[in-house]
Amino acid sequence: MSTMADDINEQVNAGRKTIAMSTEEADELEPRRVPPAVIAAGVGAAVIGLGLLGWLIYRSRRRRTLLEQLQAALPDRMSELRDLGVDWRDQLRERGVDWRDQLRERVKKAL
Repeated sequence: MSTMADDINEQVNAGRKTIAMSTEEADELEPRRVPPAVIAAGVGAAVIGLGLLGWLIYRSRRRRTLLEQLQAALPDRMSELRDLGVDWRDQLRERGVDWRDQLRERVKKAL
């Protein structure tokens, strides 16, 4: 009987080993789970990135204010403005018009 009992014990032990090996393999086959904190951090970074991108697009496409438009239209330096005045004066002289008289007439009309 002892051989029969030993055979039964060996079979039971072999079954236990098979079950233990199969559960180890199942743990290896199970996909790894990403912690919720990592997922939350990724979603937060994506939202911040999209918000920043939207803000940059808004800033680049917004209309310029009236002051910005005036600054873009006016000369950057006073020397450029002076050159424009000299050119205007020279053009009037070429036409035979005294620019001082023109200026006086405009001032009289304005007052």
